[in-house]
Amino acid sequence: MADAGTMGQSVILLGGGHAHVEVVRRLGRLGLGAQISLVSPSRHAPYSGMLPGHVAGEYEFDDFHIDLAHLCARNGVTFIETAAIGIDAHLKKVSLACGGDLAYDLLSIDIGSTPSLPEGISGGLSVKPISSFTDRLSRLDALVAEGRPLCLAVIGQGVAGVEIAFALRRRFEGRDIRIALAGRAAGPVPERSRRARLLVERALHAADIAHYPAFDVIAFEDNVLTARDGRQLAVDAVVWTTSSGAPAWLRQTGLALDAGGFIKVDHMLQSVSQPHVFAAGDVASLPDPRPKAGVFAVRQGPVLAENIHRYLLGRPLTVYRPQRFWLVLISLGYGRAIADKWGMAISGNWVARWKHRTDSRFMQRYR
Repeated sequence: MADAGTMGQSVILLGGGHAHVEVVRRLGRLGLGAQISLVSPSRHAPYSGMLPGHVAGEYEFDDFHIDLAHLCARNGVTFIETAAIGIDAHLKKVSLACGGDLAYDLLSIDIGSTPSLPEGISGGLSVKPISSFTDRLSRLDALVAEGRPLCLAVIGQGVAGVEIAFALRRRFEGRDIRIALAGRAAGPVPERSRRARLLVERALHAADIAHYPAFDVIAFEDNVLTARDGRQLAVDAVVWTTSSGAPAWLRQTGLALDAGGFIKVDHMLQSVSQPHVFAAGDVASLPDPRPKAGVFAVRQGPVLAENIHRYLLGRPLTVYRPQRFWLVLISLGYGRAIADKWGMAISGNWVARWKHRTDSRFMQRYR
């Protein structure tokens, strides 16, 4: 049963991100579903950890997507399939792409991030937003189906770029397709341990994935990538996995944002400028910055649900403490993966099986 102190207060959840699906589950169990509306432009929310497996052909669409409509129905939450196009934080209302406004007493935002390409560059396929990448992936399939030799370049040497490069190698195995990985860093996964970097470099060589480190892309014209140092790379298609950007319309909301346009929150995931607004996932700018990665959004979910409940009851909020060290599982395709934490890394088939079990458990929670 819902607490008497929460009755009559409306909650809007913008976005079906990793944190919000847990909010729906937890608050629905508390009997608060009737007060909550989840707004998302798509009924199906992807789990980012399984995207490389889908690209590699290991998972079908339903394997790594959460059906938000069903999740909301099971928890008594109203699901609205449309996008938010504006927020008036002072009047406490959200403007919807389908027309009209929604008033709220409490607003939580978990809408992810947008592509952030180098200035002046357009073209190619961006992995983000992940929710629509499966549609863009079909364009690569159509290109490969033409049957001619191709070079597909993945730009970005972080974990996402490395995983997508291996996934594309697996997806187009047996075709005359060359996969290239390029980025501005001196080597792959620069944010991970030295051992992990060495394992990735070995795996790239073994998979015959061409690697172009210190390749800072400044132009992409006529199927040619140009680096700042003048090097050029002829390609037939580009997949961007570079840094994330914030939705531009957030700058018109009256919310306090950081220099990148992300919503500034405190240690309780509460907006620093509007106490009736919370944010989580990629769109949130934490006091102790962390990478834009799903591992943090997943951990934020329980804290966000607890703090929404406490806010409605007028109780003190609890603190979200992001991990100082976090496990990263890097998929290499072909049933192999790397586990990296505490400066140590190990690779093997058992790591890939471990990753599959971990991802599957997460998905099962919302089915």
